[in-house]
Amino acid sequence: MVTKPSIQFLNYDSDPLLITDTGGVLTGMTGNLHYPTPSPTLPVVQTALDEFITSVSNAANGGVTLTSIKKDKRAVLSAFMRQLANYVQATCKGDMTVLLSSGFPIQKPQRSPVGVLPAPSGLTVTLGSRTGELNASATPITGAAIYNWRVTTAAQPGVVVQTAQTTAASNTFANLTPGMVYNVQANAVGSAGPSDWSDPVPLMVV
Repeated sequence: MVTKPSIQFLNYDSDPLLITDTGGVLTGMTGNLHYPTPSPTLPVVQTALDEFITSVSNAANGGVTLTSIKKDKRAVLSAFMRQLANYVQATCKGDMTVLLSSGFPIQKPQRSPVGVLPAPSGLTVTLGSRTGELNASATPITGAAIYNWRVTTAAQPGVVVQTAQTTAASNTFANLTPGMVYNVQANAVGSAGPSDWSDPVPLMVV
């Protein structure tokens, strides 16, 4: 996992929150031996922050010109903070503790695609509470949106006599013939499509 400082707050923070978050970074990096030569220098960033704070105060009185000045000062401050984040990333050398000491938040790692799911495991089949019923369940699979189920007979394993689709890793089959042995299978469907079918589990219906 690549350890990187997050700069999303520069885009989404309100003006007061940006002032607070920038101040936190300046506090974290001031006298921090892990970052001996900040670029840009901390006084430069502090000056940009002070000017932004003043512009926010002035813009509170309204007016197109003062609001425009505030936006310009925010843009300047954000540019300096992006440069500082690049310096932090290069200097921390992937050490999360060192990165956190800078005051910058950590960029959340992107999730890797789940890919094709494995076939359901732990499939169990039991008799239902009514004649002609079978209850089936499997171990839930992370990333599965739905489960497909199918029932065949032991006598004709290639002929599907009943199917079902559920969001849970369980299903009840009804209206099966007592005295006949049925095979139950399941597969899981994720973002990459369906998995292979599980091994069939046989049980005689009563």
